[in-house]
Amino acid sequence: MNNILLYLTTVLIWGTTWYAIKLQLTEVPIEWSLVFRFALAAALLFAYCLATGRKLKFPLSDHKIFITLGFFLFSVNYYCSYRGVELLTSGLVAVVFSTLSIMNILNAAIFLKRPLEPRVLGAALIGMGGIGLIFLPELESFSLSDGTIIGIGVTLFGTWMASMGNIVVASERARALPLIRLNAWGMLYGVIFITGYTLATGVPFAFDTSATYLGALAYLSVFGTIVAFLCFLTLIKRIGAERAGYNAIGWPVVALLISTMLEDYQWTTPALAGLVMVLGGNVLVLRLKARAVPENAAAAAE
Repeated sequence: MNNILLYLTTVLIWGTTWYAIKLQLTEVPIEWSLVFRFALAAALLFAYCLATGRKLKFPLSDHKIFITLGFFLFSVNYYCSYRGVELLTSGLVAVVFSTLSIMNILNAAIFLKRPLEPRVLGAALIGMGGIGLIFLPELESFSLSDGTIIGIGVTLFGTWMASMGNIVVASERARALPLIRLNAWGMLYGVIFITGYTLATGVPFAFDTSATYLGALAYLSVFGTIVAFLCFLTLIKRIGAERAGYNAIGWPVVALLISTMLEDYQWTTPALAGLVMVLGGNVLVLRLKARAVPENAAAAAE
């Protein structure tokens, strides 16, 4: 699959998961919904590996990477993001999470010693500006209440954790690992972290057997977790965390297009201008020449 198709697949899937997550906001605590989501995804990935004869035994040094990925990308990141949705409007969450593009650029420079690329940084700033215009009405009514401050802080922290997970995948050692098994082990450790926290904090167990909840769970586990992360992490291996992270700016646009069809969202002139900026930033990022990927990393994509 070429990079543009990987990129678009990730944006389209994660842009639709916002709606699926809303369908899961029932009597089931978000902690347990996350446990169910990643447990099902991990189980399916391990079952696939066993059915296709893929080796699941790795040395301790590799498990350190799996554990780190599970902590950053498949547990704390999502817990903070879900909590942020409870405290902030969807537009403000989208604006805050769009900072992932900038965080990836800065973290890659700090931890991977990558040079800062002005054109990538410029594209990220253009995209963030576009997101700001799209959600201008919500930003204009913004007030620094206690809940808003906490929500922004939690969402920013979750975004930074997601960025650190991206950097782990972009590291030389992780890029050499088989991607499907990297995801499987990372998700398993993520489930362990989330389950441990949920039990330690005494969150009551609950499960919803309604068709709506189960359908959302299946979609989030299979497409929002397995398919999207395989595409996204492959993209990180191929073009770097800096460029791949730009798709965090594309997700809210897809979510709004869905809202236009299902919830009668009305586009304004600033929102349309913002959409043009986001699309322009996407084109700029995808046209930039990607760094060469080591042969072992390319082979590890499975």
